[in-house]
Amino acid sequence: MTGRQQVQWGVLIGQTVRPLPKARNVTDAVLYACHLDVSKRMKTSVVYRDSDTDSWCRWIDETPVPTQLALDLYDKEAQ
Repeated sequence: MTGRQQVQWGVLIGQTVRPLPKARNVTDAVLYACHLDVSKRMKTSVVYRDSDTDSWCRWIDETPVPTQLALDLYDKEAQ
């Protein structure tokens, strides 16, 4: 096992990040993002960060993004 830190993945929907705790890598994150049911007008991007204190960055170009963290209420509302 390496000393590499675990990357946190998420999906940016508008200005809100929906964390993807089950995503292990960028491929997982993109697959989850493709299957999200969001409004057609909302743009989504895969984002990541190295720790809770870091800013979220877009995966494709590593640009930091201003965000609000989505709570687990999203999954409860969907049910």
